[in-house]
Amino acid sequence: MNPIEDHMLIRRIQAGDPQAFERLVEKYYDNIFQFCVRRCNGDRVLASDLTQETFLKLVEHIQQYRPTGKFINFLLTIAVNLCNSQYRRRPPELLEWNDSLPLQSSEDPQESILQQERAHVVQQALDRLPDIQREAVILRFYHGRKLREIAAITGVGLPTAKSRLKQGLDKLRRDLGREGILP
Repeated sequence: MNPIEDHMLIRRIQAGDPQAFERLVEKYYDNIFQFCVRRCNGDRVLASDLTQETFLKLVEHIQQYRPTGKFINFLLTIAVNLCNSQYRRRPPELLEWNDSLPLQSSEDPQESILQQERAHVVQQALDRLPDIQREAVILRFYHGRKLREIAAITGVGLPTAKSRLKQGLDKLRRDLGREGILP
């Protein structure tokens, strides 16, 4: 994700270029959708709606956007806020996670099945975390965000972001240890 390319696309969008907006959506849609799926306990329909709403919010506020960091962090901030607003209105349901996210394919079918089972167990453990800890873990390990970025995206201080991540990881270790995924 090239910040210079993002900046150029944003300038073109601000100038009214619809193809630049399409390019930006193509570039980041999957990333935002994957965040929303994980954050919404696997509810792909809700995640799709929230992803669409994220890009609608972007359209509404693109003229005010000023590049101060990575553009993906700006989009993730919008997605985090929309997910939080959604769950203030209606608490999440725990869904059976049967439509897992794409995994790396393995040539060994048995290894592929084991990967899918592990991913399912990890996702279930992740779904049981409190929202604020789940957000931190998803942003760190599924989206590669650094602690400072997590703090900025979630609107909290660095120590709070660090604490949420640590507490979430501790709970995951305990949970996954009981499941036999971790030693």
